[in-house]
Amino acid sequence: MSPAAPTMDTMLPSTGSALFNIPQLTEDGMKWITYKERILTMIGARGLMHYIDGCTMKPVPYGPDSKMGKMTKPDGTLPMEMEIKDLDKKLNEFLIKDSPVK
Repeated sequence: MSPAAPTMDTMLPSTGSALFNIPQLTEDGMKWITYKERILTMIGARGLMHYIDGCTMKPVPYGPDSKMGKMTKPDGTLPMEMEIKDLDKKLNEFLIKDSPVK
């Protein structure tokens, strides 16, 4: 029999791991580096780093047209109902993912 090949553990540590324990910041800032790294680790482990680095932008909501009393696109045209629903869905998805990062 041949010896078993070493296996690599590709699993992320559980959220109970010390890696995910966020130290409380002190007034003198002594734990800032550890705090920062642990926060970034948690955000990255959840696949939300693009909310930190600016790659994900908040969808621009349609604005009200005061003359017609309806929502308008940035180019001034009226959106179709499906476009409004799609934009609402995109805004909700953004806020759901952006909120924990804050």
